[in-house]
Amino acid sequence: MADAQDQVRLQIVEAIRMLERIGLLDMNGHLSARVPGRPDRFFINARGASRAVVGPQDLAICDLEGRPEPGSPEPPSEVYIHSAILRRRPDVGAVLHNHPHWQLVLGIAGLQPQPVFSIGSFADPATPVYERSSLINTPEMGEELADVLGDGRVAHIRHHGAVYAAANVQEVFALAVFTEENAKKQYQAALLNPNYHVLSGENLERTRETNWAPKIVQKIWTYYRDKWLTREGE
Repeated sequence: MADAQDQVRLQIVEAIRMLERIGLLDMNGHLSARVPGRPDRFFINARGASRAVVGPQDLAICDLEGRPEPGSPEPPSEVYIHSAILRRRPDVGAVLHNHPHWQLVLGIAGLQPQPVFSIGSFADPATPVYERSSLINTPEMGEELADVLGDGRVAHIRHHGAVYAAANVQEVFALAVFTEENAKKQYQAALLNPNYHVLSGENLERTRETNWAPKIVQKIWTYYRDKWLTREGE
């Protein structure tokens, strides 16, 4: 079990560093994952740890109320995003909150996400929106956001950011990368033609089916991890 916990710690650290490298995290944002063997506890990067150089020692362990264990570093003030979602959703093993540029632009413009890109075809015009843009730093606001997310995978926080919920760290990483890539392509297409093409019908269903599978998630993770490790070694 200790090996499994160490593996999840390492995946969180790698995911945070990769997300920071590709611009999906900066000095803010946080990623959590359940502690193997302790589903009522989760790891999360500490408030004071730089996302650029975070290490396994920079992870707090919190309960499902967002309270850190004795001896853990201080969790981020928005820990309640994670505790509320993980408490409600036994199907979720990892939660990410960030401030993605292209999704924020679409949200500010009042445009709902549309599936326009094959690997980003899980984008949904029914993506729920949380309209309170301040820090989600109280248990009550965490519960509100969890209500908005419901049983979905992505929720938009207007003027603020996004939250993603997935089975594990690798999946939440892939979800964040291609939700943002889809938003970027949607924005750029709308500049060229307001009547841009959107995936729909049987074509959309097959595209979703063939582009979102465990093997593809693993392929995404391996690519970004290898790319990051190569650059780290330069």
